[in-house]
Amino acid sequence: MNSDAATLFRERLKSLREARRLSQAQLEEEIGKEANYITRVETGRIDTPPLEVISAIARALQVSMSDLFFFEGIDASAEDLRAKIRSMAETDDTRLLRKYYRLMLVSRED
Repeated sequence: MNSDAATLFRERLKSLREARRLSQAQLEEEIGKEANYITRVETGRIDTPPLEVISAIARALQVSMSDLFFFEGIDASAEDLRAKIRSMAETDDTRLLRKYYRLMLVSRED
C-alpha cells in the first residue's frame, strides 16, 4: 500500500472505530491483539496489518473489508461534499433519487 493510501486507511480505521464508540483497547480485545496494536496501526508504526487482521478489524467494526478502504470524500471539506451531493441530486431519475434518499436515511441510523 502506498503511503497516501496507508494514511487514508489509518484515518478511515479511526473514523469507523470512533463511530462504533470503541476505544483502541476495546478493538484490540475484540480482534485478539496485544495492547497498543491499534494505536500503532492508527499512528503508522504498523504500516499495513496482515490481511487476516484487516478481516478481523472489519468484523469487529461490523463493516466489509472494502468499507475500510473506501476513501472517497474523506479529506473533502463540508462545502465540497455538499457540492458533490447537489450534483448527484440534480437528476430527473426518481428511482435513483429514492435510492440516494434511502442511503442517506440508513447512514443516519445509529
